[in-house]
Amino acid sequence: MAIGKIANELTPVIRGLFNKATTKIGEGLFKASNTEVGVPLAKSVGANAVNNLPGFYEGPIKRAKSVIKGGLTTASDMTLEQLNPFTRKLREQTGISRRTQKVAKKNIDFLEGPVGQDLVNRKAQRSALKKGLTAAEKRGDEEAIRSFEERLSNVKKLTQEEEATLRETGSEIQGQFSYQFLQNEMQGTPSNILTQKFLDENYVSVAPLTKENFNDLQYVKYWETERVPNIDGIMETAFNRIDNAWGADLGIDNSIMFAKKTKSSDAAGSLASEINRNAKVETQVRNALKKKGSGFDSAEKMQEYLTKELKDPPSFEIKNGALWYGESFTTSVKELGGVNLQTAVLPDGTAIQFMSDVQDLFSFRMPAGKDGLTVSLPLMKNFLKSKKGIPKTKEQKTYDKLMKLRSKERAGLFDEFNVMESMRTGDAPAMPSGMGGMNANQTALAKEIAQLKPDNLTLDEWVTYLSKMGIGASIVTPMAEGMLSGSEK
Repeated sequence: MAIGKIANELTPVIRGLFNKATTKIGEGLFKASNTEVGVPLAKSVGANAVNNLPGFYEGPIKRAKSVIKGGLTTASDMTLEQLNPFTRKLREQTGISRRTQKVAKKNIDFLEGPVGQDLVNRKAQRSALKKGLTAAEKRGDEEAIRSFEERLSNVKKLTQEEEATLRETGSEIQGQFSYQFLQNEMQGTPSNILTQKFLDENYVSVAPLTKENFNDLQYVKYWETERVPNIDGIMETAFNRIDNAWGADLGIDNSIMFAKKTKSSDAAGSLASEINRNAKVETQVRNALKKKGSGFDSAEKMQEYLTKELKDPPSFEIKNGALWYGESFTTSVKELGGVNLQTAVLPDGTAIQFMSDVQDLFSFRMPAGKDGLTVSLPLMKNFLKSKKGIPKTKEQKTYDKLMKLRSKERAGLFDEFNVMESMRTGDAPAMPSGMGGMNANQTALAKEIAQLKPDNLTLDEWVTYLSKMGIGASIVTPMAEGMLSGSEK
């Protein structure tokens, strides 16, 4: 069967994925996406892009191999989506691409399979027993302590490889879902299922990237930021420094801001933990300030001290009564990868930090769409004081309770799916247990997306599809009619 028309449409877009050096993806894609035919195909490329690219940040050779492999997989998924009218309709109806559903199916199949279930159950059992042991130790209940210790010894501890395998499954799902959500918003093809069941689980807000909207992020955890002198000035400076850091990679006047939650689950990643593990400049600054052990009279005095103390001090700026510096590093959060971090340190050691990442397609700006910038809430800490042992404030406790309540409310969005699942499995309707570092809501969404199916194709959709395949108009209609039952006509 000829596929003349659709092949002619796909060819320039697929070619546009690669340049001669084969170390980048996206060269020429913008030219292809400027045409009437190219726009939907460019959106298909964006939707089916591989989010998980092992080796992408490990040097030029591994990066090139990673990009080539990712590009080929992306081109394959995009092409097969275009050739299959059902996968095309699935994305048109739900905003979920062939690639995203494949990632969900693969990892859910593993997590619910014998090997995955063994890992999930052992991890859950050991976690529950450890909590019981800790509670018994606090009570001083020696008999309970011995019981928990014995039961804990009978559940095999996960090896590092098993922990990594379990963590990777949930991380890949959350990374792909986040990328799909961001891509849909940037290209103007929002997904109802992700907007309803993913957005509030993982993001604080989605809004145009403006100084005003960025400034409003200070009010989410107001009890932390209201203690910062000139917090409005701090927010404005952070916005400007983020703009300067990304430069030409970010069209700041026509971009979308995605404010990511600091931590929605282990699988989605903890931004604060990523900074502690991977921000090298911060580590040097923190260690130098801890060595001194006390604050300063001014930001100027702090800069003078750090400039002498650090072997390779960063480029400092003094503004808003704070000492500013920036750095970039790679995270383990799948949809972020490499990020920029801007830090403002007050003379008393208080640090206000802002993580950001331009959302792109293999290091190229998203074709046929707006730019997108993922940002964190202002992340607060003190380089001279440890949070360990410091009780939560009344406001923090209230906020935590509210977040748990809202999470339970979002669980209600899965009631219909859970009923359908119970009919399939024979079990009572219930939310699934969190798996692979995902919470229950994230796990339920992964299971639902893995099972998504589009509605049956209409006669007009069959006609359009067969026409795109290059089949003559004289035989399109009768062939389409032959494929449909009487009720579908």
